[in-house]
Amino acid sequence: MDWRPIQISEIALYLLKAHNWKSPGNDQIQNYWLKDFPATHRHITKNFNAIIEEPEKAPNWLTTGVTYLIPKSGDSKKVRNYRPITCLTTMYKTLTGIIAKRISTHLEEQSLLPAEQKGCHPGSKGCKDQLMISKATYMKTAGEGTRI
Repeated sequence: MDWRPIQISEIALYLLKAHNWKSPGNDQIQNYWLKDFPATHRHITKNFNAIIEEPEKAPNWLTTGVTYLIPKSGDSKKVRNYRPITCLTTMYKTLTGIIAKRISTHLEEQSLLPAEQKGCHPGSKGCKDQLMISKATYMKTAGEGTRI
């Protein structure tokens, strides 16, 4: 896969699909504002390409997240009853989202994903599809027909 610089159109396309009010990280930038100020897209694109060219010059805040402990169930005094979630910066999510889209497109175009890897195919229900296939196969081999 050949690398080509990120384009302004990729920023706009990513933001079009991004949720407006997702929890931002340390940058405190909501996607809504990035969508509403397309004049910033040129600058974001320039900076993303500079970071990709020289990753060691990426600002520390870009990859710094805020971690929260979310209670599960049970005794709230026990650490094991919490799960951590980390809110990463909007800029980091945008950059990695664009790169992930490119990788996904390349894998699809080159038919590099096995059909069995349903969770990786765009538009696939992944695990649900595989569970239904497994259930149908099991029921057929168990002599129960194909009713699900």
